[in-house]
Amino acid sequence: MSMRTRLLRLLASWVLVAIGVPLLVRAELGVAPFDVLNTGMHAAVGWSLGLCFIVDAMVFFAIGWALGVRPGWASFVGTLVIGPLVNVMLAIVPEQHRVASRLGLLGGGILIVALAICLVVTTELGAGPTEVVMLGLFGRGLGIVPSRWISDGVPFVIGMALGGAVGPGTLIFAVGMGPMVQHGLYLLHYEPRRLAPRGADALGS
Repeated sequence: MSMRTRLLRLLASWVLVAIGVPLLVRAELGVAPFDVLNTGMHAAVGWSLGLCFIVDAMVFFAIGWALGVRPGWASFVGTLVIGPLVNVMLAIVPEQHRVASRLGLLGGGILIVALAICLVVTTELGAGPTEVVMLGLFGRGLGIVPSRWISDGVPFVIGMALGGAVGPGTLIFAVGMGPMVQHGLYLLHYEPRRLAPRGADALGS
């Protein structure tokens, strides 16, 4: 894959996250597992959500690094870029009051975020916090699906214990994201097993 293609996929993944996350927020049926941790920390210590996101992201990057996957430059740039993009989209996406509309936003948001995850993983330029942990667990011998369940389950449990925002959509996200990512990588003709032997170099190149 050429560097131009990798950069285009990276930018597309950031834009998709900036679209998908506001859809999940406007659905008001539960945020993503990592955001449960962010809202939980916000409730527990009183920091802004933006600061909580950055701190939590750094912790997950450190865990992923300890597992053998070094965060790439795009991991850190994405952490700083996606937040403002999400704020812009939140101002555009209107609130929904009909249950059918909210379910549509939930389903659409989850699918869009899944596509974004698949795209950023294939770039090998640096994935997001939960993706780095997922790839680290994968490199230790777990499959993509259980690796994703763990990388989503840990922030979900900790965040819920801290008082984070949880809803039925959170559970759907946590359970369904692993299979969707695995299938999405297959459709993109990307062989996940390549990540295991390359380890730390895979995301830092």
